[in-house]
Amino acid sequence: MASYRRLGSDTSDLADWMGLLPVCLTSIPLRCLAIPGSHASFSCTVSHFNDISPDNSLLVKVLGNISCCVGRERIYQWSRTQDLSVTQQLTSGVRYFEAQVAARSRTGDFRVVCGLYGDELRSCMTEIKSFLDTHEKEVIILDINNFYNMDDILHMKLLSIITHCFDDKLCPFNTGSDVSLNSLWNQGYQVIVIYHHEIINEYDNFWPGTSINYYPPVAPVTSAELILQLEKHSENAPETKYFKCLRGIVSYSKRKCLSRLSSSRKHEISTKVTPEITTWLQEKHRENLNIVIVDYMHLSNFVRHLVYQNVSRGSNSTSVSLTNGEMSVPQEQVTI
Repeated sequence: MASYRRLGSDTSDLADWMGLLPVCLTSIPLRCLAIPGSHASFSCTVSHFNDISPDNSLLVKVLGNISCCVGRERIYQWSRTQDLSVTQQLTSGVRYFEAQVAARSRTGDFRVVCGLYGDELRSCMTEIKSFLDTHEKEVIILDINNFYNMDDILHMKLLSIITHCFDDKLCPFNTGSDVSLNSLWNQGYQVIVIYHHEIINEYDNFWPGTSINYYPPVAPVTSAELILQLEKHSENAPETKYFKCLRGIVSYSKRKCLSRLSSSRKHEISTKVTPEITTWLQEKHRENLNIVIVDYMHLSNFVRHLVYQNVSRGSNSTSVSLTNGEMSVPQEQVTI
């Protein structure tokens, strides 16, 4: 009788969930796995003491500067989408990170932005690399999808920084859209960087923005509308060639945010929406899932329930079982 390795109730067990997947799932395309992600992943590094960043509208910039520290505190409360650090997100199972980046002319560095300036992108990537060095079967998708204050020269500088950080862990785009965990493991690749700028057409190690589709394309203003759209997509979405990202997020209008200025995004939106997305995942096995992102990814065991969607996909194989809410894989088939 086979012995079993299990992912128990401790969230830290998810640090190696890709390496613990059933063997039958390690050879399917990565775009067919359910992958937990975080919305505005590096917003955990922003601070209300930092400058207002260029991703804001003119109205928000004016209001923030007029009221100085108080204004920045409000921007902070309504822009921040993650509490856990990069390392904490990684050990909790997040495998997709998205970033907005701005070049700072004063310092010459590249900062992540989310309403306010956060840490250098380099330091966030260093945390990812340190994690990957000790978790050799885990694979990260880094999606850099918005840029501010950058020209072609600065893009080349940033691409050089990314290349130097991840080095031979970078998976080239020409590897193909059917890349699987097995093929990545065999070649030592652990990082796919999606870079939304045409300059990467000259670089082999970066994936273009066209290699990922987002749904819904515009965030709804209510959770009921969001669930309706996700349900529709889950049931009817056609097979795609590349990655697809379901965005489990709701966005209030600026007017509605202003009417609740003394509150926060987390209180007004995220503590309601993220649990609803988790419940939606729990209800049944969902088809057509790939990357799913939410605010405050640690709420309601979102990551664990999404990872279990993979277990459902492998349930017809003798290599996996789900008992008492735990994912079990035969010890003889687990390699970390």
